[in-house]
Amino acid sequence: MEGHDHSECPVELRPCPEHAADFERRMAQPCSPEAEAEAKRLREQWEARPHCECGCVANEPGEVVGWCLYCDHTYADYSPEIENRHFAEHCPGAPEALKQAARARFVRH
Repeated sequence: MEGHDHSECPVELRPCPEHAADFERRMAQPCSPEAEAEAKRLREQWEARPHCECGCVANEPGEVVGWCLYCDHTYADYSPEIENRHFAEHCPGAPEALKQAARARFVRH
C-alpha cells in the first residue's frame, strides 16, 4: 500500500460486536439438506447469467466497483447514466420493462 490508498485491499464484512456471538453460533450450525440444495440452485442460477458483450470482461478485478444482477456485467465506473446505458444497450438479461425505462432516461440525457 502506497500512502493511504486502500483501493487494492480486500473488503470483509463482519457483524457488529453486539451480534458477533449470534453470528458465530449460526455459522457453526450445519446447514439442512434443503438449505444446501437451495444454495446450490442459487449458485448455479448466478453462474448461468447471460453474458454482457460491452467489453467489461477486460475490467481488472481491482477496478470493479459494482456489477449487474441480470447479467455478468461489471462496472469499473458507476453513475446512473452509465447504468442506464448498460440496461438500454447491453444487458441481455434485464426485463424488457427495465430496458425500456432505461432507454427513456438515457435518451433524455
